[in-house]
Amino acid sequence: MSITRLAAGAGITRQAVTKHLHVLADAGLVSGVRRGREQLWELNPQQLQEARRCLDAISRQWDDALDRLQASLENEP
Repeated sequence: MSITRLAAGAGITRQAVTKHLHVLADAGLVSGVRRGREQLWELNPQQLQEARRCLDAISRQWDDALDRLQASLENEP
């Protein structure tokens, strides 16, 4: 999609969308290609799945840590 199309209805400026896209591109989540005067962007689903796996692992670590904390607090006199 073009930046204009992505920004439509988003409630933020095209410049803000562009900045966000560049951050996502640096993370490998999207890629852009220039076609004429437009920059077209597409999602990289494989990288998004990898990000999801990483976030799930972090979530599990936090859940485990909170479970240990709760058990520790419940076992105190």
